[in-house]
Amino acid sequence: MTIRQATLSDLDTLVSVARQSLYAAFSPEKYPGNPIQQYLDEAVTVPVYAQEFTNKRATFWLAEDDDGQAIGFLKLHAHAPPRRMPIRNALEIVRIYLLDEYVGRGYGRRLMQHCLDYAHNQGHAAVWLGVWEHNAPALVFYEKMGFVRLGWHVFWFAGERQRDFWLWKAL
Repeated sequence: MTIRQATLSDLDTLVSVARQSLYAAFSPEKYPGNPIQQYLDEAVTVPVYAQEFTNKRATFWLAEDDDGQAIGFLKLHAHAPPRRMPIRNALEIVRIYLLDEYVGRGYGRRLMQHCLDYAHNQGHAAVWLGVWEHNAPALVFYEKMGFVRLGWHVFWFAGERQRDFWLWKAL
């Protein structure tokens, strides 16, 4: 797997990977009543992601397999962390997406290590992220990667109020 910084020319690929990975992770079969399709149609579109690319504090990274096919991506964002965070010089891991067929094969760990290395190399002392309280596989993964719970916040998902846990890790 290679990880490279994404550009605007990768926009369609990023949106496709995001839509596929999110649907697989949060499908109605796994979470009955979860409005995943509405969320995808509202928040995971080329225009929305194109707007996100204009933020100078955000970086996108594309993960590709050995054949150059996109298998996942990351979005990192340098801005103020949650108030309770003990280390203020931190980088947010906004998105860490991996296509379903690559989950559980070590690729997620490699994507996360890229985040940690990048944050450290940029001079950050910690990273943080938000994860849905019912996303048990992600919570287990983040715990294995050394993240600890900091608190929670409201995340609006297709007009539905959901709770995300804040997790953080010192570097």
